[in-house]
Amino acid sequence: MPVPRPANAVPASRWAAHPAAPTASTRADGTPRVSPGVYLLTREASPQFATPITVRVIRERTDLVTYHGWTWVEVYQLDARGQATDRREVYVRPDGMRAARTPSAERRAPVRRNAGTSR
Repeated sequence: MPVPRPANAVPASRWAAHPAAPTASTRADGTPRVSPGVYLLTREASPQFATPITVRVIRERTDLVTYHGWTWVEVYQLDARGQATDRREVYVRPDGMRAARTPSAERRAPVRRNAGTSR
């Protein structure tokens, strides 16, 4: 005799198992972990980033429960020179974060004038 299911039962496919053995770079649910580094955040990471920003990740907030595929990340927002301008906590999709180069904070060497020439 089949087991009766309630009228609002969820199809079995929605309960598909996620990878059983998480690695150091994935969570138990199979979504990627965010490692420290410099990232470009665009709409792929979250709709709030219509204007892309560059950030340096401090750490991922693993103590907060979120929706599948999303996470809280503590970051420093960087300016065009790579200097931190603001500390933020952002809610993002890790698979939408794109690794970026550190914005150049280097300055050009000063122009040296030849001291031996006179006018």
